[in-house]
Amino acid sequence: MTRAGIPITVALGLSFAGCSSIRMLADPSLLLDNQFGPSWNWNVENGAAYDRATVEPGTAKKVVLPDTAIIQRTSKPSPIRLFMEKRLGFAGHPAELQSIRDLRKNMGCAIKIDDGNLVIGTFGEFHTIEGGTYMRLVAFVPEGLNVELRKGLSGHNSAAESQDEGPRRPASGWQELPDEPDPDRTAQEQKD
Repeated sequence: MTRAGIPITVALGLSFAGCSSIRMLADPSLLLDNQFGPSWNWNVENGAAYDRATVEPGTAKKVVLPDTAIIQRTSKPSPIRLFMEKRLGFAGHPAELQSIRDLRKNMGCAIKIDDGNLVIGTFGEFHTIEGGTYMRLVAFVPEGLNVELRKGLSGHNSAAESQDEGPRRPASGWQELPDEPDPDRTAQEQKD
C-alpha cells in the first residue's frame, strides 16, 4: 500500500489456539521458511538473516579468517567488509518461540589480535540431531593484506565461541563486531 507515494509496511499478526503469534514484516534482510523448508512446529521460524560488519585492519600483518569463509579481493585500501548469512534450520519442538529474527542477534563475528595478526571468527552456531544455526561468511579484503584461512574459527565449536551456558556470545579475549542488517543479502549463495 502507498499513501501519497510513500510505501506503508503492513504487519499482520495471527494467533492460533496454543500457538505463538506469527509476524510478517517487510524486511529485505530476512528470508523465512520457504527457502529452507517448512518448520515442523509453530514455535520455530526457520530462515536466513543477512547482516554486515566492517573492521579496520590497522597495523595487522595479516587477517586470519575461518577456512569456510569466501574471500573477495578489493582493489583499493579499505576496511575489511564482512557479510553474513545466518541460518536457522531446525525441526525440533522447543517450548518457546525460536526465530531467526531473534537468533540473528546471538550470532556474528568476533575479533582478536594474535601475534600482530587480526583474527576473525564466528560465534552463535549450534548443531543438534534436529538441526541448528549455521553461518556463511563472505569477506571483502583489500589487495595487499595477507590472508590466512584457519580451521576452528567457525561452526558450533569455533574458538571465538564462548562454551558457557546461556545465550551465545564471543569467548573470553574476543570482541564482538557490531553488525547491521544487509538488505542486499550479499552473502546469499548464488544459484546457477
